Amino acid sequence: MVIHEVFRVVWGGVAAGVVDQSEPGLGLGRGELVDGARRSVRAGRSRVTTAREHDVVAGAVRQACVTQDAVFLASLLAPDATAFFDGGGKVRALAEPVHGNEQVTRALLALLARGPRTFLDTRSVNGRTGLVVRYDRTVAAVISLDTAGHHVVQVWATLNPDELRPWNRPGTTPGPPRPKTT
Repeated sequence: MVIHEVFRVVWGGVAAGVVDQSEPGLGLGRGELVDGARRSVRAGRSRVTTAREHDVVAGAVRQACVTQDAVFLASLLAPDATAFFDGGGKVRALAEPVHGNEQVTRALLALLARGPRTFLDTRSVNGRTGLVVRYDRTVAAVISLDTAGHHVVQVWATLNPDELRPWNRPGTTPGPPRPKTT
């Protein structure tokens, strides 16, 4: 759209040049070209985030959640962030994904509302820093964050007690089992 509107390039002209076909041969309408451009922009935002950048964002998300700071938390989420909540049918959880930084903020702050015995820690989750929610000594949720640059683009909250069993083994600190070394 930008190329068409700013540089006055005809629809399909750029795509036709890239794939070396005439515009009619492409079979792409204006809507398909715009959709393709949008997908390309979204793919660009999913650039690799360094471990350090990810850790800083995860720590900031934790701080925003602990202080229930909705404005700060929303600023850490991409405008089109998405959150998924997996209760496995055993725990009350949102059935549909939540879209948009304000909606994701509300959902996370509702999930993480501080009670007198609620704790939120940063821990390694799927190889990256994530959040672990404990009620008393029991892990109640594990949250994985996908980041792009300085923003969270996806939130994956596991609430299903069956999937949290490894995090709740007796006699261990809350966390997944550590690999055995020989």
